[in-house]
Amino acid sequence: MSRKNGYLQISNIKTTEMYKRQFVSLAENVFNIKNLEKYAPFMDYSYVNKELVYKGCIAFFMDEYLGLLALPYVNIGKLDLYGRPIDIQVIGRNGYTRKLKQGEYVLMWDNRSKQALIYDILQYAERVSLIQRTIDINISQQKTNRIWKTKTENKKTIEDLINGVSANDEAILTYDNLNIDETTGILAPAPFVADKLSEQKDKIWNEFLRLIGIANSSFQKKERNIRDEVFISQAGTIASRFTRFNSRVDAINKINKLWNLDLEVEYYDGLPTTLKEEEVEYEEVYDGDNANISDESSNG
Repeated sequence: MSRKNGYLQISNIKTTEMYKRQFVSLAENVFNIKNLEKYAPFMDYSYVNKELVYKGCIAFFMDEYLGLLALPYVNIGKLDLYGRPIDIQVIGRNGYTRKLKQGEYVLMWDNRSKQALIYDILQYAERVSLIQRTIDINISQQKTNRIWKTKTENKKTIEDLINGVSANDEAILTYDNLNIDETTGILAPAPFVADKLSEQKDKIWNEFLRLIGIANSSFQKKERNIRDEVFISQAGTIASRFTRFNSRVDAINKINKLWNLDLEVEYYDGLPTTLKEEEVEYEEVYDGDNANISDESSNG
């Protein structure tokens, strides 16, 4: 592999890792638990979110010294008739370990499907990074012709010219014996498609936001968008949000009942739906018998 090809491969990997970090961060920070610091001052809630995204589940239990804790676990006994663990062993990063019997712990799942989202996140990161790298290449190909034909003795001179263009040099020097007429560009710059690729990238990004339950603007803005159309366009987002929201609510309700706490799960906008967001961003405008929604932000 040439040095240039090696550099391009590293750029591909770095781009994928960049989007992976962004997507994981979004997926981890959608929900919050109110009053957690009151009963679990020692708990690292960011660690809880990361375990839910990467492994899909975490065990909450009460430690007599540290209070309420949440750690990953392994099953150490038989399963019940629904495949749920009976006895588990929780394991901390510092070597802390403890065996727990059924009734001494509560499992929290990231979603109702009981599956880790990290695998879907990696898929979306790869797809978005592929489009982004294609955009980068397409933009780079707008600079100059890609294939040149010239005499052998001019090869080094032409390479210097191309490198100067690639480096965005304002002035390029060459030899006075270079005959431009003997140098021919065979392929013209590639068609500019970066704008279309950006639209496709936005679609995939919005699809990812729908997966983790974040409201997005995936609907097409028309001259008239009635409120029902906006809500319908967000139906998938609401459904995805509820599957993650309700799995946390189920666990928190069990935790509150088992240890007499008053924890509460909240989405960061304060609602498990997008109703509040849409009410703020859009107002209903009546035109005769027809109602339409206008974007307040466009009015300044």
